[in-house]
Amino acid sequence: MELQKIFKLQNILKELEIDGWLLYDFKGSNKIAYKILEIDNNFHITRRFFYFIPKIGEPIQIVSAVEANVLDKLNLPGKKIVYSNLSSLHYALSEILSNIKKIAMEYSPKNMIPYISYVDAGTIELVKSYEVEIISSGDLISKFTAIWTKEQYEENKPVAINIYKIVKEAFGFIKDCINSGKVVKEYDVQQYILQQFENYNYITDYPPIVAINANAADPHYEISKEKSAEIKDGDLVLIDLWCKPNKQDAVWSDITWMGYVGADIPEKYKKIFSILVDAREKAFELVAERFAKKIPLKGYEIDIAARQVIDEAGYGNFFVHRTGHSITTDLHGDGPNADNYESKDERIIMPGMSFSIEPGIYIPGEMGFRTEIDVFVNFEGYVECLGGERQYEIYPIMK
Repeated sequence: MELQKIFKLQNILKELEIDGWLLYDFKGSNKIAYKILEIDNNFHITRRFFYFIPKIGEPIQIVSAVEANVLDKLNLPGKKIVYSNLSSLHYALSEILSNIKKIAMEYSPKNMIPYISYVDAGTIELVKSYEVEIISSGDLISKFTAIWTKEQYEENKPVAINIYKIVKEAFGFIKDCINSGKVVKEYDVQQYILQQFENYNYITDYPPIVAINANAADPHYEISKEKSAEIKDGDLVLIDLWCKPNKQDAVWSDITWMGYVGADIPEKYKKIFSILVDAREKAFELVAERFAKKIPLKGYEIDIAARQVIDEAGYGNFFVHRTGHSITTDLHGDGPNADNYESKDERIIMPGMSFSIEPGIYIPGEMGFRTEIDVFVNFEGYVECLGGERQYEIYPIMK
């Protein structure tokens, strides 16, 4: 970990008025600590370690005598304290936490945000015994890992445009197959999209979702060559695709579009999709309004805005997931999610962050709908839909 990153973290700690960040791990239990300290998942660490970053001064690592040099190859700035038994570990903690009043750890009160809750209750009890206040590291993590650089934003621009082009070409592929009398299955469309990713030199962590009719009622529907439905006239088609440039520090694009195999969309499909469009737009408008007025916005509030529209339309029981997720170099990033359903995400949305807005309605055994856009709050606080497109009507594939 470079000294420059330590300085950046210390500036964030000062800004948030936190005395320090205590990173803790036991046998890979804290993936946030691994990410911050740039520890490879294949690293062989078998004992507890701590790494304390104070808002002022030198960081300190606490490592076991059994593997006293295990972190040396990371070139972590600061000094090292080696413990052997339990009492020496406790003594080391008491030393580094003396005169410290407030620290951040990977902890979420009542586990409201499980995505950042990696420190076990016993360790929290131990640290609190030194009369230290522990707060969630959520906003600290967001500021350090979830804010895009200007270079990432510029690099994402063509990807955000091309992903819309790819989804429309996928609908065109369906149309061409059907018009030529060729059997086309969900799997075939998935493979077509993956080929387009390869043509653009984009990568994905998992194949895109292509689901028709009742299959689309499963938000995380999985297909294979053996398990794949044929797409025919009159079918409702959901395509969820995500990709990024083939490089480690690139950020993701992630959208969902709906199509119908026919020229005229049935009224019942139009009605349900229009509810989702209204929900998506309500959420987007909230984000834009809050930043225009410089009023703080928390992730869970975005979910409330979208969910209220669907609830009022009578489909609340069929919206079974959060409204959106953080987008960073990870598809599901460590920043705030638009969630007041699976969790209550009270982390602050900040300039430089991106997240999806993707309300859905899923009627088991019948049909499923979702619309998804990527939102970016630029560095001046202007809110935009990446790629510039928002689907307002179901795509008539055969028109």
